Amino acid sequence: MPLRLRAILLGLAAALPALAWEPASPAAVQARIEELQRAWAGKSPEEIAQDKVARARQPRPQWVSRSAWKMELGPVTYYFAVGKAAFPSSVNNAPPRPAGAGRPLDWWYDDMAGTLYTLVVEAR
Repeated sequence: MPLRLRAILLGLAAALPALAWEPASPAAVQARIEELQRAWAGKSPEEIAQDKVARARQPRPQWVSRSAWKMELGPVTYYFAVGKAAFPSSVNNAPPRPAGAGRPLDWWYDDMAGTLYTLVVEAR
């Protein structure tokens, strides 16, 4: 491959936006849960909130346009829900998550609307 063509392809690949995380399979959901647990181990609630804000700055995921759905894997069924709310003026003022409300997996912030979307999953 000519050097010039290789440089052009590498430039195009670098210019492509990062892909948003999508719950493609039960294994992907479990991997995401484990990734978040590792990323947040030993962090304060404020540090975790800042990480969520950073994760919310991503391309618009496909799950944002859905409201609820399920994914089955043998005896376990994953139930997904999408919530949205106005972004709090300070992350430290964000309300605590209610017990039994599912596990947040992903976030997306809509700059135009000032809305934070959250993807939540619960396994039963």
